[in-house]
Amino acid sequence: MKKMQGLTFFELICCLIVLGLLFLISLPSGVFLLTRNQLETVENEITMAIHYARDMALLHGSRLALAPLSGTEDWSYGMILFVDNKNHKYQPGDQVIHQWQWHHPRLRVRWRGFQSNAYLLFSSDLKHAATTGHFALLTAQSKQVKLVVNRFGRVSKQAVE
Repeated sequence: MKKMQGLTFFELICCLIVLGLLFLISLPSGVFLLTRNQLETVENEITMAIHYARDMALLHGSRLALAPLSGTEDWSYGMILFVDNKNHKYQPGDQVIHQWQWHHPRLRVRWRGFQSNAYLLFSSDLKHAATTGHFALLTAQSKQVKLVVNRFGRVSKQAVE
């Protein structure tokens, strides 16, 4: 009689069940890592955008405005840097310096500024280089990070629980 080698159907099902359980256990930590990575990515993008806007205002010698892409006060989809007009809102025909876009559905971005929640102003005057305020980055798990912008255009991070 020839001896058969291999797995029986029952052994195969048991292995698949164990692998499925391991996958289900690791799934929540994967979502947590993805959300944390998205949060860090948006933090870095906003910080770099503010540094870029401050530098461009100095190079252009004019006042620049940073506003949300959507034209509302929702910064969650990106922002646009343009030469400031009198109403501080982007309109077709304004000179665009740069545009940032992102799509992170688990993340909300809000700006709370001293003058407005709809824009940041950057000046070529070093004494008043930027509008003061903070960006609040909120995740679905209620984790919040604040990026504080001072009047010199410097950014500092504060974790809020």
